[in-house]
Amino acid sequence: MGDRPLVPALVAEGPSDEPFLATLIVRQLEELLIAKAPRRVQVFACEVSPVRITGSGGAQAVIETAWELAQDCDLIFAHSDEKERDTAEKLVAELHARAQQAKAAVPVVLVPIRMTESWMLADRQAIARCVAGADLGAYPYKTPADVEKAHNSPGHPAYAKQVWQAIAGCGHESTDLLAQHIDLRLLSQLPSYQRWLADTEEALKAKGFL
Repeated sequence: MGDRPLVPALVAEGPSDEPFLATLIVRQLEELLIAKAPRRVQVFACEVSPVRITGSGGAQAVIETAWELAQDCDLIFAHSDEKERDTAEKLVAELHARAQQAKAAVPVVLVPIRMTESWMLADRQAIARCVAGADLGAYPYKTPADVEKAHNSPGHPAYAKQVWQAIAGCGHESTDLLAQHIDLRLLSQLPSYQRWLADTEEALKAKGFL
């Protein structure tokens, strides 16, 4: 019996989120399936929606593009930063409703408590190895979970987006490499990551992978 294929997909909030999350999704799915699946599964590269969840085309364009993608994959992740959680949840609700009438992916909300940079910052050693020219002199977090604590003001020295820019500059060129090497055990200490993992496991069960 050959490996069962699994195709994930992602609707992200913005283009800078996509390299990190698309790679992370595949890694995490592979780890979950190796640990818990009753048979071998081959996880394919994550399909990324050309329309972002807060894109200028409007909510209906996001829904229609995501639905088209959902009919060709197994799981579809709707990502946003915390402030746009309602937008991600509404998209997942719409995809769930449509999936009752047709074969389609199980939709899953993927929302870090603060922003994607919070997850990128969880593993200090991985940043040092993967982000060229990284300056970690002002890295403010004592534990991985600290990145999701109450630093949601842009003026706070531990505000994730500013910390990331201080370390890596304004670009996200190294985030794909970072996602390949970030320690998933450290990420699993973050409350929002734990929630995403639990929701992903339920989606895998719904699709019969677990």
